[in-house]
Amino acid sequence: MPTLFARDPAPDLILHGGAIYTLWPELPRCAAIACKDGRVIALGDDAEVRALAGPTTELVDLGGRTVIPGINDAHNHLLELGLKLGRLALDECGSIAELVALVRDAADRTPPGQWIVGEGWNESLFAEGRLPNRHDLDAATTRHPVLLKRFFNMDVVNSRALELAGVTRYTPDPPGGRVERDATGEPGGILRASAKLLCRSLLPEPSDEERVAAIEAAGRAYLAVGITSVLEPGLAPPEIRAYMLARRAGRLPVRANLMPSWHGFRDDEGHEELDARAAGLGVLSGLGDEWLRLGGLKMAIDGGTTSHTAWMFQPFLGEAQVYDFNRLDPEELREFFARGHGLGWDIGIHAIGDRAHHEAAAAFADVLTAAPGPHRHNLIHGYFASEESLAWMVRHGLAVVIQPTFIYYEGDDLFRDVGPELAHRYKPARTYLDRGIRVVATSDIPSTVHYNPFVGLYSLVTRRTRRGTLIAPQEAISREEALYAYSVAGAWLTREEQLKGPLAPGFLADMAVLDRDYFCCPEEEIRAIQVELTVLGGRVVYRRG
Repeated sequence: MPTLFARDPAPDLILHGGAIYTLWPELPRCAAIACKDGRVIALGDDAEVRALAGPTTELVDLGGRTVIPGINDAHNHLLELGLKLGRLALDECGSIAELVALVRDAADRTPPGQWIVGEGWNESLFAEGRLPNRHDLDAATTRHPVLLKRFFNMDVVNSRALELAGVTRYTPDPPGGRVERDATGEPGGILRASAKLLCRSLLPEPSDEERVAAIEAAGRAYLAVGITSVLEPGLAPPEIRAYMLARRAGRLPVRANLMPSWHGFRDDEGHEELDARAAGLGVLSGLGDEWLRLGGLKMAIDGGTTSHTAWMFQPFLGEAQVYDFNRLDPEELREFFARGHGLGWDIGIHAIGDRAHHEAAAAFADVLTAAPGPHRHNLIHGYFASEESLAWMVRHGLAVVIQPTFIYYEGDDLFRDVGPELAHRYKPARTYLDRGIRVVATSDIPSTVHYNPFVGLYSLVTRRTRRGTLIAPQEAISREEALYAYSVAGAWLTREEQLKGPLAPGFLADMAVLDRDYFCCPEEEIRAIQVELTVLGGRVVYRRG
C-alpha cells in the first residue's frame, strides 16, 4: 500500500511512472507521488497512487524521468542577483578589452551623467593577466561615472566616479579597506573591501518597486533550475520590506528565509542601529510562514581569498604581511555572539580565511560553554578548518554553510593565492561530515558566476574546477550526501525540518523533474542536468521549453 497522509478529497497532482528519490529514510525511492493542498499525501507504486486520482487531479506521466526534492539554496543573495540582472553582466568577460567594450556600448545608450554599473568580473579570466584600472574605463567613457563590481569584495571605477566621490591622492584608506594607487600615488581605480563604499554610497537607492521586480525576476530564474527555497543573508530593513511587499502582491516565486544584517556584514550600519535591530522588535529566528520567514542574524569577519581580503594566519602568496581588511573588531566577537544568542537568534558568520574560521569557532565555543542552549549557529564558507576549530564545531553543534560553486569557478585561483598546502584543505566537506558536522551546500550568488545547483553538486562529487583541476579530491562526498546538503540540510538550518526538505507525507510538495538520473548518470553529466518541471507547493510552476 502507498504511504498515505490523507485520502479524501482527491489529490491535486500526481506524478507517476518515474524514479522519485525522496531523501526520506522510510521510502528512499518510489515510482509515484500525490500532492494535495501543497503537501505530499502519498508515495508508492504507480497503480496504488494513481488509484487515488479524482476527476480534477492533474496526472503527469514522468516517462521514467527522475524526481528530486526541491533545491534549498540556503545562502543566496536573491534580491542582489535580481538587481544584477538589470546591469552589465561581466561574469564571462575573458579580457579587459571585452569589459571596456561592454562599458562603451552601455555608454552609447545611457544619458551622460548617469551611472553605468556592472557586476561579476574576475581578473583571473582576463587575457591581459592583470586587474583593470580607471584608465581602462576612461577609454570607454568619461561622460558617465562607471562602477564595475568584481564578483566579490572589490570594485573598479573610472576617473569620473572617483571625482564625484572626492577620492584623490590625499584620501586616506578607510578602516578595513584600501584605495589602490599607481606609481605616482594617484588612485588607480581599484577599491578594495570597505573602500568600495566610497563610490557605492553614491549609487541611486533602488525603489520598492525595483526591489520587488528584482525578487520576482531572480525567483523565476531559480525555478528553471529546480530551486524552490532560498535563505537570503544580510538584509537591511528596506530589503526586508521589499520581500514583504512581494509576498503581499503574489510576486514571490520561491520560498524565502531572511537573515537581517548584523555586525560586520555591511559597511554603512553602526553598532547602535544593529543592536536595536536584534533586540527592538522582540522577535527571534523562525517567525513567519511557509513562504516568508525570519532566519538568523548575518555577521561577517573578513573578505575573500581571491580579493586577498580574507583574514589569514600567513600572508597571501606574493605579499609580505597579513593586511587588516576585517569588517569588525575580532575582540568584540564574543560580545556580539553572546548578545544574539541570548536574544534567541541563530547566528551565521562569514569567515573565509583560516584565522577567521578559527577565531569564529573559538568565540562560539566560549559563548556556548558559558550559556548552553538550542541554536542553529553556523560558520559560512568554511574554507580552511583547523583541528581545533573542527573540535569546537563538533562539541558545540556548529554547522557549516559551504559553496561548492566556488570550487568550480574559483578553484584554480587557490594555488595562486594560498599555495598547494591550503588548497589541499579547501572546503573539506568529507572531513566535516565524517566528524558529524552538518554541511549545508549553497551558491552564494552573485559572489560566484551562476546559481545552477547542478554545478555545485558536480563539484561536491568530483571536486573538479571548470578547467578540470582536482581540488582536495579526498574531500569528495557521495551524490546522496551532496543532494541532502543542497535540500534537507538547509531546512534544518532554518528550523523548518518538519516542514520541508524530503519528499515525505505531510511535507511541502516541492520537487524538480530532471532530464536524466542524477544518481546514475556519468559524473561529468551532473553539471549538464536540465530541469524539465519544477513543482512548488504541489503546483507545476515551471516547464522547460
